Amino acid sequence: MLENLHLPKALIQDINSNSKKIVVPSGTQIISIGDRLDYIPFVLNGTIRVFIENEDTGKEVLLYYVENGGTCLMSMIASFGDKISKVSATTEINTEVATVSNEKIREWQIQYPEWNNLILDLFVNRYNDMINTIEELSFKKIEDRLKIYLKKYLNKSGKIVVSKTHLQISKDLGTSREVISRALKKIESEMDYEFFLKK
Repeated sequence: MLENLHLPKALIQDINSNSKKIVVPSGTQIISIGDRLDYIPFVLNGTIRVFIENEDTGKEVLLYYVENGGTCLMSMIASFGDKISKVSATTEINTEVATVSNEKIREWQIQYPEWNNLILDLFVNRYNDMINTIEELSFKKIEDRLKIYLKKYLNKSGKIVVSKTHLQISKDLGTSREVISRALKKIESEMDYEFFLKK
C-alpha cells in the first residue's frame, strides 16, 4: 500500500520501521468517543466506519469510511490538539492497520515535504466526505440518501449486495430501522438493480 502513495523510499522505510501493524477483525470498535489518541491509524487493507453517536439516545450518524491508504481526519485533529477523540470507529471487514505515534507524525512533518502533501490530501478527502454527509442530512429525503448509499454497493454484474441488516443501514443514515424498511420497499421498484440485503 505505501508504495502506491508515491512517497520517498526513505520515508517508506521510516514508516515501516516506526509503525505497528495489526489485523483487526470485522465489527471491532477500535476508537470510542473520549478515547485518548497517542497514535494515528492508517488503513493498509480493509475498511473502517467512522461515526458519531449519542449516548442518551443510542443514535449514530455515519461520517465517512476510511479505506486503503487512508486515515481518519478526526484522529489527526485529535492528535494535533487535545488528543481526545470526538468520534467512534469500527472495522467493516477484517482490516489491517498501521499505527503511527504522534511524535513520529510531527518529525516527518519537518523532515519530509511529501508527508505534508499526503496529510493535506487526506484532510481534503475526509473534509469533503463530511460536507457531503452534512448536505445529505440537511437537504435530501431519506429515499434519495438511501439510493446514494446503496449505489456504493453496486457490483460489476449490476447487483446491489449489502451484507448489513436494515438496523445497521439505519444507523449509517441516522434514522430508524422502520424508516429504512419502508424506504427500501418504495425504492426497490424504482431502481433497476437486483437487491441482496439482510433483513
